[in-house]
Amino acid sequence: MVIHRDQCRADARDVLDEFEAWLLRERSTQEGTAAAYTARVAGFVEWLPAPVDQSLKTLTAAMLTQWVNLEAARGLKASTLSKQLVMLRSFLQFCHRSGRTGQDFSGVVPHAAAWRLSSIPDPVPSGTIEALFGTLDLRSAKGMRDRAILMLLTGLGLRACEIAGLRLGDIGWRTGTLRIRGKGDRVDELPLPEDVGQALEDYVLHGRGGRTAGEEVFWTVIDPVQPLTANGVCGTVRQICVKAGVEKFGPHRLRHTFATGMLASGATLQEVQGLLRHAHLRTTAIYTKVDKNRLSALVTEWPATASGRWSR
Repeated sequence: MVIHRDQCRADARDVLDEFEAWLLRERSTQEGTAAAYTARVAGFVEWLPAPVDQSLKTLTAAMLTQWVNLEAARGLKASTLSKQLVMLRSFLQFCHRSGRTGQDFSGVVPHAAAWRLSSIPDPVPSGTIEALFGTLDLRSAKGMRDRAILMLLTGLGLRACEIAGLRLGDIGWRTGTLRIRGKGDRVDELPLPEDVGQALEDYVLHGRGGRTAGEEVFWTVIDPVQPLTANGVCGTVRQICVKAGVEKFGPHRLRHTFATGMLASGATLQEVQGLLRHAHLRTTAIYTKVDKNRLSALVTEWPATASGRWSR
């Protein structure tokens, strides 16, 4: 289960803070990656009986198996469960090396069966995006901020971490471009659509303006004001879903919706690959699985069907 460390008990937060510091120091992970790993294992740490340090000292393989079975029973996608288990292994390695467990239990954690690119992207139902925008109060700083975030998700297909990483200098107001820092320290420059740029301008000038001197574009709206994290972007989208009365989902589903919409409107796979900034075209090709209408238009009717010679 992915939860924010602030939702955990004090003893759990202490261990999670040390785990994140260990990832930054020993594994040289980026801050966003370390935060994501910490959020992924927070559910396991919170599940352990208090105090956490004592539970870790008496940890057994049977306890780990019990927790993995509980996670699997939640009906998680194979890819999601696989991420949970990968990050749990890292946490258990940290626990052993920091002396919290007497042995390295990382080898006990099983591998979830998952095949790369085997899943089918699930765009949001028709009318959902309009419902999300319809809940926003554009007279408030939060409403202007949330509109800009939704525009970046639906108009450019950005990832949550890319939105959280935006700096004021990344916005090319005069050139109409947006600099994106993506996975693997990759930096790309995308065209900035007029409606997306207008939403950003409204937020920067009237929603964000004057509240902070930092370079980050997006900030929290409740004091103490802090830069919005990738988890914060995810939480924002889910809060808007609840307010709109639709099924909760995260930012990545809007990225899926953007990609399938581009293909449906006639964009080529190579064009969508460039906008999504996929390193390999085979990653982008997964979106062709869901465009059944376009696929049907490419296939002529089988003559036997037209003449009624076969019942099936």
